[in-house]
Amino acid sequence: MNEIREAPAFISRQVESSRLFFLEAEEGQEFAVLCGGFERCREDYRIDREDFPWFCLEFVNRGSGSLTLNGADHELRPGTFFIYGPSLPHRIESSPDNPLGKYFVGFSGPGVEAFFAKYDIRPGMVARCLKGEAIRRTFDTLIDRGVRKSKHARPLCSLIARELLLLCRDDAADPVNTDSPAFATYTRAKEFIEANFLRIQTLESAAKGCGVEAPYLCRLFSRYHDESPYQFLTRLRMDHASRLLLEEGASVGSVSAAMGFKDAFHFSRVFKSVHHVPPSRFRRTMHPQWPG
Repeated sequence: MNEIREAPAFISRQVESSRLFFLEAEEGQEFAVLCGGFERCREDYRIDREDFPWFCLEFVNRGSGSLTLNGADHELRPGTFFIYGPSLPHRIESSPDNPLGKYFVGFSGPGVEAFFAKYDIRPGMVARCLKGEAIRRTFDTLIDRGVRKSKHARPLCSLIARELLLLCRDDAADPVNTDSPAFATYTRAKEFIEANFLRIQTLESAAKGCGVEAPYLCRLFSRYHDESPYQFLTRLRMDHASRLLLEEGASVGSVSAAMGFKDAFHFSRVFKSVHHVPPSRFRRTMHPQWPG
């Protein structure tokens, strides 16, 4: 994680953790990404700005909160995205009971407004996507490329940011679809799995904890999500396992046991199904000096 003290003044310090990157625009760049990242907000998170130097797209991945943008009030929930920019006042607050986790990307350049006009995107836009996993994965790719600052980081981040804007615009849902009882049940179930994935290991236990039947939970995720509930649960568990593997002194066997697997071979198969490499290779790749 990037240290918050290294971030510019416009980045909030009211976060539990973050992964950020900052780039400088190249001369003549029509659409330049200048910053981006993910923030896990604290209970007291609050941003209140009268202005911002660039355009910015934010996407809520988890939690809840409130947004006042250009004088209008909005509720922030998973899947909500919003766009602001220069001379557009905005206030963002996290719910103290369910703090926000959100992605953002800031961008500028002479080609931005023409891009907005072409695809009917505008600063001040607030909407919600029913299926946000593709957007989340694309943001993760953006952050990965931005943090690495490779030779082609600037053009890659520029292309990915425009893809994100188009994904959000294309997937923006009719408010009627997000206010239904079925969507409320899906949201409650998704949040339950996110909060309890370490102790849930099966679809049946996830459904029971959510207070619904397993077939109905599957139908809800098919309608509103890009993964089945079991795939979603497995990804959360293997993402956590990947973080454990990066701790010094950890081993595949110890992480397998910590995740509740009876044998390391089964754990390795599940890990590879999510991350596409065995856990031993993942660990060696990230830290070649450590034993697998």
